[in-house]
Amino acid sequence: MKIGHLIRAERVRQDMKQIVLAKGICTPSYLSKIERNLIEPSEDIAELLFQRLGIDSGKLQKKDTKTEKEFKELLLSTYKLVITSRSVELTAEKLEYLERNSLLFENDSLYYTYLLITLRFRIILGKNFEEIRREIEALSDSVDSFDAYQNFLFLLNQVLYYYNSGKRKNSISYLEEIVEKLETIPLAEWEKAEFYYMFAIIYTAEENIYFAIDYIRKALDYFMETLQMNRVSECYIIIGVNRKLNEQFQEALEAYSKAMQICEEFHLDSQKGIIYHNIGTLNGIMGNSDQAIHYFEKSLSRKTLESVSENLGSIYCLIMEYSKLSNKEAVRKWTDEGLHILRKSNDERLLSFIHHFNFYKSLHSEQGLSEEIALDTIQYFKEIQEFKLIHKYCIALADWYHYNRKYKLASIYYREANKYGNIYRKIEKWEDL
Repeated sequence: MKIGHLIRAERVRQDMKQIVLAKGICTPSYLSKIERNLIEPSEDIAELLFQRLGIDSGKLQKKDTKTEKEFKELLLSTYKLVITSRSVELTAEKLEYLERNSLLFENDSLYYTYLLITLRFRIILGKNFEEIRREIEALSDSVDSFDAYQNFLFLLNQVLYYYNSGKRKNSISYLEEIVEKLETIPLAEWEKAEFYYMFAIIYTAEENIYFAIDYIRKALDYFMETLQMNRVSECYIIIGVNRKLNEQFQEALEAYSKAMQICEEFHLDSQKGIIYHNIGTLNGIMGNSDQAIHYFEKSLSRKTLESVSENLGSIYCLIMEYSKLSNKEAVRKWTDEGLHILRKSNDERLLSFIHHFNFYKSLHSEQGLSEEIALDTIQYFKEIQEFKLIHKYCIALADWYHYNRKYKLASIYYREANKYGNIYRKIEKWEDL
């Protein structure tokens, strides 16, 4: 029986050492050969290994071309449905179905595809990131056995894992590796469009406007051609965000207006909240705080309770606008609301909001900014290498020190802010300014 890939994947997922799994069954070196499919164990040893790992041996399928083909078709059709629907509820439902009904194939290639697709679903759901890290680590040992499509799925999972973990530089390095190989990867047109859209989202977050616009237009062409008007609207929102980042404010407003027009024409009410949010950010940058607040509140009234990250984004923007207006009471009200939502959520991807809200709440408290909270916030963004936010909060802390006549500390953090501001702008020497 060819079961090494099954044994290794489950052992690593459970974070179990080879010596622990092998104890009383076989030697660790013998287990190592089994895991690399260099030898086929006896049925007795295989059953004992399965029992220790909690694997149901009744699901093991011998070579059966018909069954394998049917399962692969189910797997790939489910993958397309989940990715194109972009529904968290459907993702959870299909992941649970695949885990409950999956078969264990001696065909290691089919099993790798199953692992890569279910891993993608878990990343979408934001499930245990430490477990996801272990799964990626386990799969990395099998990369040499992957075909071109499996290698694409593996790289894509790493892109999403690092992006959702706040390590965007790592995420982009894997994205660029995919781009280099893109022409050699057998992708359907729908999958290319989804990849272009994802690429644009990540480059927008990095404020790399040229690449973001280039890739979102490629996605837009496909969605227009296939009349997926909800996706067309989303593309115009991304274009608007990038025009805003490039200080092309009128062009940004035109892109948001196109998105809203599509929503009105095709009754896409669920997207109106994110459009109002972006019009709010546009007004905020232009110095129209009252208008910005109006649109952020309008955005929140349109979003569902399930849109946790979107709701928190609008709340964060409201806090910033009220902070600009020095409205301490409103800042405290909205930071409390944001922290209340976070307490009910259990999503590791939302950790940055805790630091944002705690900083603003402390800054606008009766006692004034807590040095401990400020330093904790700065350290967090250093750990995830968010240079723009390090720059931002170092300035706020330096201003606070200066206001309280702690000039030496103020000087230290103004220099720190300057350092990370230059890193964020990719400036190495002052002469380049």
